[in-house]
Amino acid sequence: MDKWIVYILLAVCLPSYGQANGNKQVKQGTDSLQNDTVMPYSVDSLVHTYMESGRVKSENGDKLGAIAEYNKVIEIDSNYAVAYYKRGNQNADLGKNEDAITDYNKAIEINPDYAFAYSNRGTVKAALGDHTGAITDYNKAIEIKPDFALAYSNRGKAKADLGNNAEALIDCNIAIKINSHLAIAYINRATLKADLGNYIESVIDYDKAIEINPNYAIAYSGRGTVKSALGNNVGAIMDYDKAVDINPNYATVYSNRGKSHTALGNNDKALIDYNKAVEVDPYLAIAYYNRGNLKAEIGDMKGALADYNKTLKIKPDHIGSYINLGVLKYKMGDYEGEIAIYRLAIKNCSPDADLYNNLGRALYDLKRFKEAAEAYGEGIKAFPSDGKLYYGRGLARNQSGDKNGACEDWHRSSELGCLQANALLPLCGEK
Repeated sequence: MDKWIVYILLAVCLPSYGQANGNKQVKQGTDSLQNDTVMPYSVDSLVHTYMESGRVKSENGDKLGAIAEYNKVIEIDSNYAVAYYKRGNQNADLGKNEDAITDYNKAIEINPDYAFAYSNRGTVKAALGDHTGAITDYNKAIEIKPDFALAYSNRGKAKADLGNNAEALIDCNIAIKINSHLAIAYINRATLKADLGNYIESVIDYDKAIEINPNYAIAYSGRGTVKSALGNNVGAIMDYDKAVDINPNYATVYSNRGKSHTALGNNDKALIDYNKAVEVDPYLAIAYYNRGNLKAEIGDMKGALADYNKTLKIKPDHIGSYINLGVLKYKMGDYEGEIAIYRLAIKNCSPDADLYNNLGRALYDLKRFKEAAEAYGEGIKAFPSDGKLYYGRGLARNQSGDKNGACEDWHRSSELGCLQANALLPLCGEK
């Protein structure tokens, strides 16, 4: 699924921060547009002129030009909170997160009740991975402005990032109750429902977001991903087509559309999409991984090898790339290379039963039975309820002459539901 999306209040609300690939999205329009100035413009007419010029430049996409105008305002009035807030928005949209936080801090220092500054600072903190700090800021924004629907939606996103799905759903529901036309709240709730496996309800929420804003690329992208999960790859491609029509630089959509084309056997179209994805975003790891899978499937082992390595260069803890790279090396006859890959994966990634199982199997194939048993044993320590690890260790122990240990493992594997182990129990003197 696409990442959850949070919004930062600009003169017009623009998507930011939540996309996996960081591409800009189309303007949301006025569904969440609120009075984000908090206080009236300065009585200084020159300040008003610069502020208005900054607003126009921002809306026209000239973020640096807008910053220059807000700088002029601050030179005239260094205690004008709105100018810091507006400049912070531009910095945030440019990805200058630390500068944005500095501006929001100053706006809040001048006006401690600046709800929009707290909310936007929370969004930037979330972009930096500080979800707890983001929630604190959203809490403050809501305390000051209890009907702040966008803050509820963004807080829900932050809670989901911390794994608190139940409270995240409550926040999305509150946001929608306050503002039934807040498209981003429907999208966040749709994403959450999809993550929970409620695909049909997720599609309904994406439908609503698109009804509110028919030019919302992220909604089409999310709905396409859900349709793909439901096996409707034709429908998914139609949604992905719409998303890239709206935003031709939406790299994640090209990658996802490539997967749907692959599922339908359209390998040539899939390859074109993966190539486009990495052209738009050379750091989109999932696109290289997907392209590597396709190349491996069509027999381009060298190309697949390059793509898996590229994925790992960008994302060194990508388990799928390690596993597929190891399998690829096995198919190429590089058995020692396969083993090295699995050992590196175990070092760099979160514990994964398949990595231990593959490592044990690779060592077993090379008749290094003692090492294989040790590898399976390490996996069992991390995953004591994984039947296939006991099954594999039993095989290795049996080859090492430890029949009693092998039978113990096969018994345990059978208890855990591994059917292959049942076939080996007769070797233990049992029928």
